[in-house]
Amino acid sequence: MTIYELKENKINLNGIDLFYKIAGEGKPLLILHGWGGGSFSWMRIIEELASNGFQLIIPDLPGFGKTESPKDVWGVGDYSKFIDDFVKELGIKDVSVLGHSFGGGIITKMENIYGKIIFCDAAIVRKERLSVRQKFSRFISRIGGRLVSKNFFAYKLFEKATYFISGTYDYYSANPLMKDIFKKVISEDLSLLVGEIKNPCLIIWGDNDKITPTEDAYFLKEKIANSELVVIKNCGHNPHKTNFKELSEIIINYLNK
Repeated sequence: MTIYELKENKINLNGIDLFYKIAGEGKPLLILHGWGGGSFSWMRIIEELASNGFQLIIPDLPGFGKTESPKDVWGVGDYSKFIDDFVKELGIKDVSVLGHSFGGGIITKMENIYGKIIFCDAAIVRKERLSVRQKFSRFISRIGGRLVSKNFFAYKLFEKATYFISGTYDYYSANPLMKDIFKKVISEDLSLLVGEIKNPCLIIWGDNDKITPTEDAYFLKEKIANSELVVIKNCGHNPHKTNFKELSEIIINYLNK
């Protein structure tokens, strides 16, 4: 395996101190992480791809990792413009871009993508979906909340447990500004934008994704003309953590075409 150097850099972009990791030499690939993640959550992918002829650029999006939060309530378009400016600032030519979950949504509104696009369990189709555990969580929240509402500490503990059960702990753990950003982001349905994508596109999905179900993957495949779909078996929403070797191989094969 090729030895590569991993660097962490910082630039001030539009008044925000942005931290990003860069590693390897070769074809540039920009990776945009999901909500609650950061460049740190892609370390295993960096190791695989940077050793195989790719240059990985992974920013901590504003409000995540080491990068400070935006100054006001951003929507998806604000994040997209910020990353467009980041690409311009670095002077990266013909960069391909991979977006996981929230990062995939950011791609739909970017303007400076001239390479290939990879959507990985992307949060693009916004529907009111309540899983069984979320419905159960709402039920116990109504019942239990009444029982502990008179005790502040008991209420906070109960609230925390409820968010864990419902799978929305990313929202619970965010600061007030990022909570408002989260609510604005998830209110934006980006599905109408994907039909405008002309870049070669790979769609990668976990077959057991409970957050962005596989029906979204097939929707993207239908709407994006020049696209391919790969479904990873026995995989949830985070293949870069649970199935990173298989994911890396899929990415390498696609970008080397």
